Amino acid sequence: MEIICLDTNVLIAHKRAKKADKDKTFLYQLTIKPYQFAVSTITVYELLRGDNQDEDAYWKAMFSNMTVLDFDSHCAEQAATIYQDLKKKGLLIEAEDLLIAATALANKMHLATGNIKHFDRVAGLELVVDSLT
Repeated sequence: MEIICLDTNVLIAHKRAKKADKDKTFLYQLTIKPYQFAVSTITVYELLRGDNQDEDAYWKAMFSNMTVLDFDSHCAEQAATIYQDLKKKGLLIEAEDLLIAATALANKMHLATGNIKHFDRVAGLELVVDSLT
């Protein structure tokens, strides 16, 4: 079973969806396929940096059911390479997106995202995108 890395926006879209619409979210559609899920520690940071303890409990429960990928020195090297490439092309993306992309690449994983505009710029990054959008 393939493990894919989930971008932050995939998780947020699922949480924000109304209960009746949860089965229409990209995350739900991914659960139907033979995937296991991972997230970068950068995604964990993005989702826990608010001050809503109820939401924090929700995210922590979700993370307990998937692999959390550390941002290590290999990821840092990958991020530096991505940064240099995108800067040279004048196509820089937000730091968090760059670090998530680096984590997926360093771990040889596809990245599931709704943010094709940014992640499509990263050379070698294989994306899993919502076919319904």
